[in-house]
Amino acid sequence: MEPVFSFNHSVEGQKKAIVTLTIGKRYEDMFSRYCMDSWISYCKKYGYDLIAISRPLDNSERAQKRSPAWQKLLILSQDWSSRYERLVWMDTDIIINMNYALDISIDVPSSKVGAVNAFGIPNEEINLIALKRQYENLLRKNMPHIKNLTPGEYYKHRGIVAGAKLKKVVQTGVLVCSPKFHQAVFEHTYNSYEDTRGSDWNYEMPALSYELLSNDLVHWVSTRFNNGVMDMISAFYPELIRDERPNYQQFINAITNIYELSTFMHFAGCGNYMDEFCGAKSNPPPQKPRLLYI
Repeated sequence: MEPVFSFNHSVEGQKKAIVTLTIGKRYEDMFSRYCMDSWISYCKKYGYDLIAISRPLDNSERAQKRSPAWQKLLILSQDWSSRYERLVWMDTDIIINMNYALDISIDVPSSKVGAVNAFGIPNEEINLIALKRQYENLLRKNMPHIKNLTPGEYYKHRGIVAGAKLKKVVQTGVLVCSPKFHQAVFEHTYNSYEDTRGSDWNYEMPALSYELLSNDLVHWVSTRFNNGVMDMISAFYPELIRDERPNYQQFINAITNIYELSTFMHFAGCGNYMDEFCGAKSNPPPQKPRLLYI
């Protein structure tokens, strides 16, 4: 399947592309309203093509029964992907800060997958504090959740018992990969695991993380390339998740600061914040604080 649309900026002899899936109107709107401009600027600066795919790469019955998130595992298997030495996968809920933009692929060996440790945002010690705060908040609100304070618990609680000894988890929202070296492990993961509990189990993330780490295929990159908004809020602005009606301006200040600390700012699990953040950049704040859903 050919990509639905693309912008060509890659340099001859160094073919690389950023790829995303925008399946469904929600994700098409999110990408076009909040992401596309900064992504195009990044691609122009560092010589990437930009490929956005808005229809499924797999239309089978099995594929339709699970989240489209799994289909990122098929991007290395397309006819067009063989044209590239490197592909950078990015989820559609990411805004690029061009003020501090560096080329994510430059130091990643072609045989490795470049990624951020999900339990290391912004570092492992502070991430543990942030996780504890998130679980305390969910417990206080009587919201169902899977508690995992260590990578081992993360895998075990998602049905991958063999992963209990692993010390890290790949955050699969941003991946630097190669069709030549990684197509097989991506396809194996897609074909060998099921979407047993959807978002509760983080879709493809635990399975792909386990397969990549078990095969020693990961090169860790700076957390600034996948800076999780919720991780950073929980770590440095806990009052925003504790208060039922947090101060709107404090929230905007916090998000703006996280943006300044990021290259790729990832709104994983809080996509509604993108509207708040981008709206505040162009419009005055509302007269009354708005309820934030964390």
